[in-house]
Amino acid sequence: MSLDCILLGLLRHPASGSDLKAWFRRAFHHFWAAEPRQIYRTLARLEENELASGERRLSSKGPPQRLYSITPSGRASLRAWLRDGPAMSDTRLSQLAQILFLGELPADEREGFLCALRGEYEARLEDLRGVAAGISDNADPQAAPNEEEFFRRLTIHAGMHKYEFWMQWGDRALAMHSSWVKEHDAGGSGDSLSE
Repeated sequence: MSLDCILLGLLRHPASGSDLKAWFRRAFHHFWAAEPRQIYRTLARLEENELASGERRLSSKGPPQRLYSITPSGRASLRAWLRDGPAMSDTRLSQLAQILFLGELPADEREGFLCALRGEYEARLEDLRGVAAGISDNADPQAAPNEEEFFRRLTIHAGMHKYEFWMQWGDRALAMHSSWVKEHDAGGSGDSLSE
């Protein structure tokens, strides 16, 4: 239901499927991922359920596009989702699953993995800082001109804090790994879970 409602929220302003894909790449990657096929499938379902309506329009960018917008029923569904309270979810962190089994690799490869992971967090943080820099007042929520922009800026700040935390964790993980290797490791036995 969350992707449905996210799309309904975006469709408060008419948008094409390609507009929505760009929003996910630019504005949501720090808290929600959606593949193009998921977006288009969901749009079709929203239209079928009369929560969104689509209209074919000419595009200055190429072939005609379907422009979607929220319907009154869709707005009621969006508001019901918001009124249900926080929709907490268990996040899958594939990188932590990989870390669980890093003992299979020699120490230098483990360190390389941890360095690459920290670098990924730093790159994502820089992407969000770039988004924030493109907004007046460096995306300060308190300086937002309206409610919609205020809450958008809150999500940007949440994403930046998340990646700052993970970068700090990455630094600590690298330091702890280095210290542990000096004391215990002979290159990684690969049998740590079975011993």
